[in-house]
Amino acid sequence: MVKNTAFLIVGIFLITQLIGLYAGNAYLQSIKTGEADPVIEDPENIENSFNFFIYILMATVLIFAAVRFWKPSLKGFEAFAIFFSSWITFDFLIPVRIWYLSLSFFLALILTTWKMLRPTLLSQNVAAIFSGAGVATLLGASFGIVPSLIFLMILCIYDFVSVFVTKHMVSLAKIITEKPTVFTIAAPHRFEKAKRIHIKGRKKRKFHVFQLGLGDIVMPLMFSISLLNKYTLVNSIFSILGSTIALALVIYYMLKKPQVLPALPFITLGTLSGFLFSLGF
Repeated sequence: MVKNTAFLIVGIFLITQLIGLYAGNAYLQSIKTGEADPVIEDPENIENSFNFFIYILMATVLIFAAVRFWKPSLKGFEAFAIFFSSWITFDFLIPVRIWYLSLSFFLALILTTWKMLRPTLLSQNVAAIFSGAGVATLLGASFGIVPSLIFLMILCIYDFVSVFVTKHMVSLAKIITEKPTVFTIAAPHRFEKAKRIHIKGRKKRKFHVFQLGLGDIVMPLMFSISLLNKYTLVNSIFSILGSTIALALVIYYMLKKPQVLPALPFITLGTLSGFLFSLGF
């Protein structure tokens, strides 16, 4: 059971990395040819790292407020995130237009509708793959390597503090994982002591599941995409391999000894190790 869960989570992680890397590379090529513009005017400005961290803090506060005062609004936020982030991914994967709208628009709409109306583990993971790839594409292609690295380091520190010091991320995770949401990826796994979540299908059933935050997938992918600004595809691939190996080790440990851990620092270590190793080629 441990191996099956680990393989599924790592498989979803790797699929997201590869799709995001392809989309990010396509976005960067479009920027170089003048067909698209980066989200950030000055990608090499280090201040962008701190500005985006503030945006993340603001989003966290909004999610807490939504859950505290009007829980249904969380669904609206989720639908918004799925639609626009997956639209970015589909736009670079399938650049086909139908009349005045791109095919990616309809695919994002279909994915969002499916996830919101049929919130199962399958729809959750598929939506997370394309949404996560889209967010990483947008950030990775807009950040320079140094700002991307600084942003990643800030988030690692934040991840550690929010889990072990303030523990607010633990509280938020408990709320988000009550039902299948796009903010995590999940795989069935029976723990000795685990919270069961409701899975909507033909019949309401309960499963024990292992979940990984989407941020732990998006952020290392963002860095791997940003490498394409000055390095080659080989460097990015090695970076992804490093993060994948690190994730596999973390998951295996967490499944053997269930506990709440900040996964991003360990995955980031693998990401940077893979990149540094690639410099020798």
